[in-house]
Formats: sequence, C-alpha cells, structure tokens
Amino acid sequence: MEKDNVIIFENDKGEKEELKIYFTYHSDKFNKDYIVFFKDAECTELVAGTVDNEGNIHDIESDEEYDELDEIIEEYQENNEN
Repeated sequence: MEKDNVIIFENDKGEKEELKIYFTYHSDKFNKDYIVFFKDAECTELVAGTVDNEGNIHDIESDEEYDELDEIIEEYQENNEN
C-alpha cells in the first residue's frame, strides 16, 4: 500500500510500519520494478527490493542486480543533493 511516498509494511508478527519511499525505478536490463525505501523511521538505513504486479516486495535475486542498484542509488543521490 502506498500513500504520499510511504508504504505500509506488515512484518512477520503482523505489526504494521510506515516506511518512507526513497525512490522507485524500472530496470530494462532485468525487466523488473524496484523500490528503495528507508528501513527505519529515522531514515538512516536504505533497503531495496523488487515489486511484483500485486505490489508485493521481494528480495533482490542476484549480484548483478545489486551492482546495478548501487549505481542507480549513487546517481540518484548525486542528482538530488541539496
């Protein structure tokens, strides 16, 4: 569920957390959609995953995907510095 750059995440215990979305992108190379969001309410730790058609988030599957993600995050940060 997405609302104003926030996702509502339900953990294994059924507890719901609001997590802030950093950005989303589509990879033509892997033909997947990705979401990068903050793991904590203080926005100090980034987490990423793939998003399926139902909006479910899944783990990234390969080192190649992680390598591309690192490049995308670095580029995003460079382009969005204050």
